[in-house]
Amino acid sequence: MKHLFAEFFNTHADNIFLFAKGRVGLYAVLEALNLKKGDEIIMPGYTCMVVPSAARFLNIQCKYADIDPETYNINPSELDRNLTGATKALIVQHTYGIPMDMNHVLKWANKNNIPVIEDSCHAFGSRYKNRLCGTFGIASFFSGQWNKPFFTGLGGMLLINDEKTLPDLHKIYQLTQDVSLLENIQLKAQIIAFNTVVTPRTNAMITNLYRFLSRIGIAAGSSSNEELEGKMPSGYFKKMAPCQIKEGEKNLRHIQRSIDARKKNTKIYSIELKKIGFKPLRETPDFDSIILRYPLRVANKKEVLRLAARYRLEIGSWFEVTLHPEGTDMTALGYHEGMCPNAEKASREVINLPTHAKITPREISLIIEFLQNYAKPAY
Repeated sequence: MKHLFAEFFNTHADNIFLFAKGRVGLYAVLEALNLKKGDEIIMPGYTCMVVPSAARFLNIQCKYADIDPETYNINPSELDRNLTGATKALIVQHTYGIPMDMNHVLKWANKNNIPVIEDSCHAFGSRYKNRLCGTFGIASFFSGQWNKPFFTGLGGMLLINDEKTLPDLHKIYQLTQDVSLLENIQLKAQIIAFNTVVTPRTNAMITNLYRFLSRIGIAAGSSSNEELEGKMPSGYFKKMAPCQIKEGEKNLRHIQRSIDARKKNTKIYSIELKKIGFKPLRETPDFDSIILRYPLRVANKKEVLRLAARYRLEIGSWFEVTLHPEGTDMTALGYHEGMCPNAEKASREVINLPTHAKITPREISLIIEFLQNYAKPAY
């Protein structure tokens, strides 16, 4: 799998590291940077809690930058506002697959001597000015969770672009635990279940069941109860399992088909949503966005999600709160209400629509009809 990943990014396989989850790759990079207690990292205030958790597990403080309401990425004007003498790194997130304005980011980072790490978990294949997202910073981490660009079964990938960081990463990786035989069997069973039973019509039901089984410890979940409470789980620092590597190889071989489907479905959404009075995603010549989930603002988010589940439509929400998911102890991660008003507003309004290859024109038509009947635009 490392070789296929490296081939896609035109790099060497030695620059790729395979972890149990994408956040573990971030943790490894932060450790390689040798940041100290009290050092600060700037990151978007509209992200998954596992990103600031990786920093806090190393006693690093998180500074949250508000987002641009249209791209859902860090507003570049927020960078100087959050810069202090303790700032030692910047994490940029290509949210929903929409590239960050990397020209602005790199100019700011070079001026202030701040290393940039890319959160590319949503953005496999997206390009900024014809350059792949994930190749701009010193490192980039990716997710192979089942709802991400390609599926490994909770695994994560780390791409190192800075040759000076590589030796330390290899040393750190040597200390990473292997998964047990039992864990590999459990993960393999989940992969088989996903490939067998998850369809656009069963997605919501299976997702809720999966989350329940994760909470009670039967399934290997994305985030543990300990993480939601801001505590580092036991067995956090692990490598990707053999079954995950095999699944990742299979899906990477067909990644272009997935990318093409997402581009096609994104275009259909943009056309059809505009017809029924919703604001489509802004198109920018510098961005070639491979949209993972199409973000859409509605004024009645909770009602739309409740009704979508009733009608068995794959309409979701990743950011019910600024540090997703609900139930996160955000105060423990240094986030307080009012820090990022645009991100908080987006959390109250944004739903997301599926773009993956299993979504047919018929499914999109049903989603558009549903939105026309039940959703209220929010601007």
